[in-house]
Amino acid sequence: MGLEAIIKGWTGELKTKFINWLFLGDGFTVFNNILIQTNRGSTQIDHVVVSKYGLFVIETKDKSGWLFGDTNQSQWTQVLHKKKYKFQNPLRQNYGHTKSLSEFLGIDHNKLHSLVIFWGDCVFKTPMPDNVIKGGIFNSKFRNYVQSKNAVLLSPQEVAKACSDLKTAKENSGLLNSVRHVMETKSKYDSTTVCPKCGGQLVKRIPRTNHGTKRPFLGCSNFPRCRYTKEI
Repeated sequence: MGLEAIIKGWTGELKTKFINWLFLGDGFTVFNNILIQTNRGSTQIDHVVVSKYGLFVIETKDKSGWLFGDTNQSQWTQVLHKKKYKFQNPLRQNYGHTKSLSEFLGIDHNKLHSLVIFWGDCVFKTPMPDNVIKGGIFNSKFRNYVQSKNAVLLSPQEVAKACSDLKTAKENSGLLNSVRHVMETKSKYDSTTVCPKCGGQLVKRIPRTNHGTKRPFLGCSNFPRCRYTKEI
């Protein structure tokens, strides 16, 4: 994730605040753009909604075009202007977020609800599970999903502690920490074939040049939309 993703996260934060104001009401506390530290490093989470019905961990994506994906796939596909782009399965991505948040707060993982919201002018071309929805300020699917979780999972004391811990984490989630997280994420992916900027597949490429030795490198399969490269 790069600086562009951070900025998009803050834009999504405003959208989610508005949705919360419209639909959720009392008993729900929203935290946006949270950076938490665990034994596995730092994790940045778009939105966390705390309630007695559990914690709703929300990953937001801004996509246009046709979207194809399956719960078990490592990557999903976006078709835009007759071109295909790969991106990381957001359900898998958010699973890592829920595991980290469970560890950070000391709350059982089964008391966390994973939700993925797509913004933008996108269309799902494959069936999506109930916790993957297309967002919009007048879209009731967000409210319906939250309200469908009506079993009380957390005591008032647990809710208060989670809010206190997340408030502290939010206070420490400034720009410098976000940039540091970006650098950690890039370092983490250095030895993999997954693009750290967009989640696309890194593929071997040969420079098109008539001068000198052609040195191969790894480039993102989503080029030119993503121009990440890595030396071999």
